[in-house]
Amino acid sequence: MFVSVKFRTMRRNTFFAFRFLLFLFFIRPVFAESPIQERADRFLALANSGYQALYRVNSEAQWLAVTDVTPAHDAAVEATGKAYAAFNGNPTIISEARDLLTHQNELNELTIRQLKQLLLNAAEGPMTNPDLVAKRVAAETKQASILNGFEFKLNDQPITVNQIDDKLEKSVDLNERKAVWEASKQSGLALKPNLVTLRDLRNGVAKEMKYPDYFSLEVAAYGMTTDEMLKMLDDWMATLRPLYLQLHTWTKYKLAEKFHQPVPKKIPAHWINNRWGQEWPGLVEAADIDKYFKDRKAEWIIKTAEQFYTGLGFSPLPQSFWERSDLYPLPPVSKRKKNTHASCWHIDLQNDIRSLQSIEPNARWFFTAHHELGHGYYFKAYSRPEVPYLLRLGAAPGFHEGVGELIALASSQVPYLQSRGVLPHEFNADKTAFLLDDALARSLPFIYFSCGTMPHWEADIYAHNLPPDQWNARWWKYVSEFQGIEPPSPRGEEFCDAATKTHINDTPAYYYNYAFATVFKFQLHDYIARKILHQPPQSCNYADNKEIGAWLNNILKKGGTEDWRKVLKEATGEDISTRAMMEYFKPLLSWLEEQNKGRQIGWE
Repeated sequence: MFVSVKFRTMRRNTFFAFRFLLFLFFIRPVFAESPIQERADRFLALANSGYQALYRVNSEAQWLAVTDVTPAHDAAVEATGKAYAAFNGNPTIISEARDLLTHQNELNELTIRQLKQLLLNAAEGPMTNPDLVAKRVAAETKQASILNGFEFKLNDQPITVNQIDDKLEKSVDLNERKAVWEASKQSGLALKPNLVTLRDLRNGVAKEMKYPDYFSLEVAAYGMTTDEMLKMLDDWMATLRPLYLQLHTWTKYKLAEKFHQPVPKKIPAHWINNRWGQEWPGLVEAADIDKYFKDRKAEWIIKTAEQFYTGLGFSPLPQSFWERSDLYPLPPVSKRKKNTHASCWHIDLQNDIRSLQSIEPNARWFFTAHHELGHGYYFKAYSRPEVPYLLRLGAAPGFHEGVGELIALASSQVPYLQSRGVLPHEFNADKTAFLLDDALARSLPFIYFSCGTMPHWEADIYAHNLPPDQWNARWWKYVSEFQGIEPPSPRGEEFCDAATKTHINDTPAYYYNYAFATVFKFQLHDYIARKILHQPPQSCNYADNKEIGAWLNNILKKGGTEDWRKVLKEATGEDISTRAMMEYFKPLLSWLEEQNKGRQIGWE
């Protein structure tokens, strides 16, 4: 296959090269392409072809493994993972990419970006050390199987993740909530031993590619070091901290009232509806719109999400999306097990786009469906000949999440919900209530989880080799310091509560991308609301606006062909910052300060 591709490419290149050489010789010799650029072009033609073919095979196997957890599918993932790693990490590819990059002054920008991406891909499984790579693939497969197939139990009876979330959302019995919360942490015990192994293997492949550790490898996609990334995250938290402390204070008083308890300094984890305290939903009755979904079907949720994008001028999703996606929850009695974390997949880096969800007719899944299709439409936008397969990704990893989050934010705006018939046109929104719910359920607490707890803990285990017998204590140290949350009872080292978060296992050293996405989405939203819609960012409607679609498509279609800083600056006129986020919640800060008069602010 690869020889055939190379032959066809060389034959085509020879024909065009001959015509072009005549032009160069007789007309404009100054434009002659350097031998290094020609060599890079031939190399990258082969590399892109092989990469796309193996990416598809590997993605197909992974898709089966997450939608139908069986030993056979796990074995297939391991086999295809090894083949994928063998190609990406081929010593010849590594050597040639490195050598070509020593001649950067003779290469164009698109070539340089592809070569650098090749080396980042290689770092996930460098076959300069095949034994290490094989061990990592086997360990990753094992971890995914434990994660996807884990059966949670409450009072010795099986309970699904959706049922856990439902009980935390609805129960007002603190004893029951504590039991449910503790049940949600059961998987950590099963996942920790292999996670310890994975930590060392992931660090091993990073060092093989001359990165100090796995966290450093992952942040390299931003052109940053570990320290630079953590400083950026810390700076964001420092800027937003006055708002967060006011929100935290209001929340603990609200929860104490709800559960008829004294006001604590830090919020007990089982008081919060979210298992990790990363979001604080369900506290603003006036913004609870679930009742407006009760007569809707799950299919309507996902179709309405697609309509959001087609209304902006994007084309419909391919028919294969509807035929191959896995969009709805399995019945509790189902023998099939699937991963419960919503995701969107670009199986072949072309037209095969799929989504894994467990959609139910409620507000949370309405916003989630809009978010996940954001990934799908990003895939569609950059799946074009001008973007090589190697660069069919976001301008930075956080761009993908940021686009999804932008659309989730847009889908939560009252005027949009009215335009889709979710809320009646006569609905009189309490603007403060909706802004408060926006802060609690989707923004502020999440920043302190995604900028603070998650990346600092992962930096500690990867970059600083934190001993496993300190993992749980360090996790709760960060939850306490950054989030102002404490467990319902002491959590010793027999637990590994960090490992109950899906990303710790299957998308390591990644979660800061969600923090980036949160800050990024407010910058994009601010521009759209003020410059295109000329509406207040807190209450606007994107529906059916083709100008928004064209502006957004100009970002999406570039994929990874340009530096993320350049893409952001050209689109919004700004560098990355929390300015837009602070301005969005400025009316809320004034309201919170009034509500919290006479109260001790924060937990110090």
